[in-house]
Amino acid sequence: MAIITLLSDFGTQDEYAGVVKGVMLGINPAATLVDISHHVPPQAIPQAGDMLKAAFGWFPKGTVHVAVVDPGVGSRRAILAARHAGHLFVAPDNGLLSFIWGDHPPEALVRVENSRLFLHPVSATFQGRDIFAPVAAHLSLGMALTEIGPVVDFSQVTRFERRRPRETTDGEIVGEVLSADRFGNLRTNIDAPLLDRLRAGDARRQLMVRIGEHRIEGMSSHYAQKEKGGLMALVGSRNQLEIAVNGGSAERLFPEFNGLEVRVCMVPRTGSLKP
Repeated sequence: MAIITLLSDFGTQDEYAGVVKGVMLGINPAATLVDISHHVPPQAIPQAGDMLKAAFGWFPKGTVHVAVVDPGVGSRRAILAARHAGHLFVAPDNGLLSFIWGDHPPEALVRVENSRLFLHPVSATFQGRDIFAPVAAHLSLGMALTEIGPVVDFSQVTRFERRRPRETTDGEIVGEVLSADRFGNLRTNIDAPLLDRLRAGDARRQLMVRIGEHRIEGMSSHYAQKEKGGLMALVGSRNQLEIAVNGGSAERLFPEFNGLEVRVCMVPRTGSLKP
């Protein structure tokens, strides 16, 4: 069974996402199409990369993943097709796929250039329909990547460099907020293994998270663990540190959240710290 996932900033109020699906089904009527999301903020490459990274591994190997968040549509930027971790990807060469493979080259990587696969004339503003969709559909039918276009040197592919959390000499982790989900939970770039390493073997102390003027003592295991309206820190489904409000929205509490500094340290289990 062929599966194709779609991730875009098209939204759903216009016909764009539906038309892309129509093109794919016209080429492979048996394909199963799955929307990861069409509500990535417009042109938000980092959010798209994070979302694709969080989602693709839950699908069977062999799935084709199409990501069209493409501020450079119609320009000279390349379009890439790749195989990584047993999955296939089609995306613009704008750094989006670097969130998937990091510093490690994919198993195969080509530039999409076989114009016989495209719909003609190719629109300068809707290449998701005219290039991405037909190429993904042909891949879902078993077409080899080498038929899509020439091999690309990994060193020549665009990378999106995002700041990584750092560990200070006095035992703090310093990270930042990356995005907010639709519930207003703030996702950070601090992952669970980093938190585990900080608190390893020290049962007498607990983690404390500082964000803005707020201090959060201890980690919650679920959203209802704090009182209604209580600010909390917990590890979310992406295995990243999240800041949340029980029954509310941390995004409303921190409206300028993008890039907001988050600090994590160990403190005694006294419960006596004041904001």
